[in-house]
Amino acid sequence: MIRVSLGTAIELGLVNKKSDIPPTTAYIMIGDKCNNKCAFCSQSTDSSARKDKLSRVTWPQYSKEEILNSFKNYKEKNIKRICIQSMASDDAHETVGEFISYIKDKISMPISLSAKLEKKEDIERFFSCGVDKIGIAIDAANKELYENVKGNNYEEKLKLITSMARKYEGKISTHIIVGLGESHKDIYDLYTYLKENNVTISLFAFTPVRGTKMEKVSQPNIESYRRVQLMTYMIDKGYTGDEFTFKDGYIENVNIDDEIKKDIENGYPFEIRGCKNCNRPYYNERPGSTIYNYSRRLREEEIQLAIKEINLGGE
Repeated sequence: MIRVSLGTAIELGLVNKKSDIPPTTAYIMIGDKCNNKCAFCSQSTDSSARKDKLSRVTWPQYSKEEILNSFKNYKEKNIKRICIQSMASDDAHETVGEFISYIKDKISMPISLSAKLEKKEDIERFFSCGVDKIGIAIDAANKELYENVKGNNYEEKLKLITSMARKYEGKISTHIIVGLGESHKDIYDLYTYLKENNVTISLFAFTPVRGTKMEKVSQPNIESYRRVQLMTYMIDKGYTGDEFTFKDGYIENVNIDDEIKKDIENGYPFEIRGCKNCNRPYYNERPGSTIYNYSRRLREEEIQLAIKEINLGGE
């Protein structure tokens, strides 16, 4: 089973609709069932949610021939990369390998893979078959939370991610979901550790999906998310913990210098960060609703709104 995100399908001409923010990465999902039991995910074995959805995105199904032909006929310049999201099963991983072999010599784009990989041999195997970058999700920002919402082996997963990132510098990524029940200090500790070990990190806002165990949990407060965005942006820029004041694990204050103030006034901390050319339009939100991750440069009114939402004063 090969699915394409709706935004990707529109951009590639597989669906006759228009999107206001074209994706800069083509998102493909492979596998018809997942062995994971993540409490927040529509693809979990414990979920009764629609299996053509991941987060709030719909993924229509196509043949590999249709997908390849759509890339061959693609005339726009927006898409720069292909990212394959794989279900956690042996069958899905085998299909991923077959699909990469089918397209890699026919499409001149780098290919990323996001998958639950447990062994370095699996990571090395996918690199050898043509994958340019591999994402291994950590999701939860501390051990207890990880074991509650995803399963066990937090330390083993973290060790695998960091050891592979040191070996394959610039080629291993992960993401952290904000709003699962962690503290800001948890995110600071994990983000800093991952950054020190050459891991590329993306932030997602928790998004409740009907049919999952966490369907009744709310998305994170926008003030909380904006403060995490600013903190992680500053960590990426080389700032240390001295700039952040925590109270009961929550960011109470941030020491903002002139450089960061200027970046805030340009909206940079509130844009999507992570893998190059990955903008994930509307992955966490619906058009017209609260925007957690901006998939493009912010307009002036959006910058002013974000500054109001972060509620730190003095920017």
